[in-house]
Amino acid sequence: MANIAVPAGDNGVSGDITGDDDLYTAKRASVAGTQFWPSGSYSRSSVYSLTHNLRFAYSGVECDTPASDRS
Repeated sequence: MANIAVPAGDNGVSGDITGDDDLYTAKRASVAGTQFWPSGSYSRSSVYSLTHNLRFAYSGVECDTPASDRS
């Protein structure tokens, strides 16, 4: 896991990435994609959203979906 939720009050908030311009930000990738016919190849959308200070029920969970390496 690369972007871990940190403790904030009674729950967690998207992690603090040292040296990253997007501090306390969760990156959520789109699940949209295109399947080409007849080859059947699949291309995933490159669209994503950044959510600042995303809250979680618990700290210590991965904030990015899918998990990404932000080091």
